[in-house]
Amino acid sequence: MQDSDNAELASRVQAGGALAAAAEAELCRRFWQRARLYGLRHLRGVTEAEDLAQQVMEVTLSAVRSGRVDDLALLDRYVLGVCRNVAHSLRRSGERTRRAVQRLALEPTLDAVQPPEPPWGAHSVERLTLCLSALPAREQRIVQLSFYEWKSTGEIAELLGVASGNVRVIRHRALRRLRTCMDLNGDPR
Repeated sequence: MQDSDNAELASRVQAGGALAAAAEAELCRRFWQRARLYGLRHLRGVTEAEDLAQQVMEVTLSAVRSGRVDDLALLDRYVLGVCRNVAHSLRRSGERTRRAVQRLALEPTLDAVQPPEPPWGAHSVERLTLCLSALPAREQRIVQLSFYEWKSTGEIAELLGVASGNVRVIRHRALRRLRTCMDLNGDPR
């Protein structure tokens, strides 16, 4: 008798209209506590169980409204399946959250970390300045925008009025020239 009552309520929900809201409320009244009990049995606590019940009712009502439930007479089985799927999803997300919290607890805070000393001395900085000044003006500008002002390739392309691919090629060539220049012992020119 209960299954046919559930099927009748679900068909009212599908039909829409004035009776749909009352039918939805009755379906929620019938299945909320079952879903909550399922959550209490399979999840950690009351809050998780209530979250599960809420999500189960949202999924179920959405499926009934859109006609995705194949057999309305078996609505209670459908709700049980939704309970299983939502509980599994909540357990997975809870496990991911716990792992993230553990990982973050093990990582030092930014205040505790001292910035590393640069691996170059004053001589290297002077050398880099000379090598940069030896680059053509366009390459200098792209290197400056990329690594000093931290502009994206698209922003640089728009600023200079060239294609993004062209910016990448010019930057690549400039970096290759800088690397070669820094490796040389002689004059950068």
